[in-house]
Amino acid sequence: MDSIINFLKLNILVSIPQFFVYWLFCFSFINPQPPKLIKRLFLMAVIHSVYTDSLVLVLPTYMHLINTTLTGILLTFLFFRDLKTKQKIVVYLFLLVFSIVMDMILATILVYLIGIPSRESFLREDLLKILPVLYPQLFVVSILSWFIRARKNNYGKKIFSILSDIEKGTLAKVSSLIVIQFILLGSLQLIQISTEKHNFYLSIILVYLTILVSLLALVSIIRLLVRTREQAAKSTQEVYIDDINDMFTSIRGQRHDFLNHVQVIHTMVQMGRTEQLKAYVGDLVKETRDVSDIVHHSSPALAAFIQAKTAVSIGKGIDFTYELPAKWDAGETTVKVIDIIKIMGNLVDNAFDEAMNLPQQERSVFASIRVLEDGSIELLVSNRGRSLTAHDRQLIFKPGYTTKGEGHSGLGLAIVQERVKHYKGSLDLVSDEREGLTTFKVYLPEISA
Repeated sequence: MDSIINFLKLNILVSIPQFFVYWLFCFSFINPQPPKLIKRLFLMAVIHSVYTDSLVLVLPTYMHLINTTLTGILLTFLFFRDLKTKQKIVVYLFLLVFSIVMDMILATILVYLIGIPSRESFLREDLLKILPVLYPQLFVVSILSWFIRARKNNYGKKIFSILSDIEKGTLAKVSSLIVIQFILLGSLQLIQISTEKHNFYLSIILVYLTILVSLLALVSIIRLLVRTREQAAKSTQEVYIDDINDMFTSIRGQRHDFLNHVQVIHTMVQMGRTEQLKAYVGDLVKETRDVSDIVHHSSPALAAFIQAKTAVSIGKGIDFTYELPAKWDAGETTVKVIDIIKIMGNLVDNAFDEAMNLPQQERSVFASIRVLEDGSIELLVSNRGRSLTAHDRQLIFKPGYTTKGEGHSGLGLAIVQERVKHYKGSLDLVSDEREGLTTFKVYLPEISA
């Protein structure tokens, strides 16, 4: 009779509430939430608790851990067949880690502060002593669950979504090894408070397994860092590659058209059309000089960027002028060239789009990059066009907002603002209605390395 009463106490007062609250917390990160979540979790809690608790004093500690884990996996796949397999795996792994952390905290308080001598003593005699410790813990977790589910967007849900979408690779291996570490540590903690005789050897095995898994996790993390560095270099190349391609396309175009230009000049000389010849040669020299001057700049990245924009401006009939520092030394500033190109690229592209709304003779864009004496950077882009309204100025930096209609993402200025904030700089917008001139001025201060 006492065994039945203890079993009911364990189920109703401890296992079912604990299982339900822990599972609810873990499922709170899924977006959108599964239908009838509370009902499904309650049924799972009852089935899982009744089955596992009926065997808790019969099975050895390690078998109880295995039985509990396998039962949880089976119930997850049965009750949540509408979720993707990856989602179910991630949420269950998260539950394992979370439950182990909570149980380790609970066991530490019960054994070392309250003085319960062992796991068997807790299950047979001291069951009610856990309630003053367990219920405050469950209350806090319940509040956190409600808060997470109430907010549509939070970092936890984003991280869960990323983990659910990752493919097989180094990140997946690292995540799995970390989960295994928690399982081993939790098992070791549980075995230490057990009185079973064979647990001494099992503890030694778990210690060495934990060391092995930790070493594997360390190697995987190093590989992940190396791969991340390679991907960062690749993304940097992708930023530059389009501008470099445009630059060399312009150069090849000049070389390809050289014979055509010579033939036109020869014909004009034979026809005696001196004035037309002067105008034609003037345009030709200007275009050639634009390319030749910038190609020899000390920063290949800035040279590629300016030449690409020059090529685009020629095609669109925009008078594009620029100012660059005579010599660029990357060691003089902590601002990365790739970020300068991100900022200037978005500002110049926006200026070109706005200039295209004007007649060709009025289209003009000016871009300036200056390195100040203290190592800070001053960027400026101005263009002629319509003046911005007060409403536009309030919304222009919000992601997705655009005044250009369909075909534009509205992310350009949001990217600019994000990079400026990264360097703790400033971004000023001046729109002169009388002159029809809009100017963006960016200041990026020198930052400590």
